[in-house]
Amino acid sequence: MRWIEMAQTNEVTVKGTADTAPYIMAVIKDEIPYMQLSCREEILRLHYDFKKNDIVKIDFEKRKVFINGSLQMETVDLRYADFFKLEPGYNEIKTVPTMQLEVEYTERWL
Repeated sequence: MRWIEMAQTNEVTVKGTADTAPYIMAVIKDEIPYMQLSCREEILRLHYDFKKNDIVKIDFEKRKVFINGSLQMETVDLRYADFFKLEPGYNEIKTVPTMQLEVEYTERWL
């Protein structure tokens, strides 16, 4: 198998006036050695032997990673362990490799 790194940008617009932590879910499309999410300069990288149809859920508020329903904190790359928040307004969440994300968050107001 040959794996080519390609990034995809997922756009999220937060209407509240305060930062908020997202809850992100992704379904893996192909076998990959890691996945990476970034927002602004913050990066969260997970190392795992991902298989097709693995379900990854990341709770950024609680700083927890679940793969197929099991807590998998050992997958977090300690050099890239930024559990980022979404800022009010426009946010770009980039993924490597390309993948569709389901992003949930709570509007927060100051």
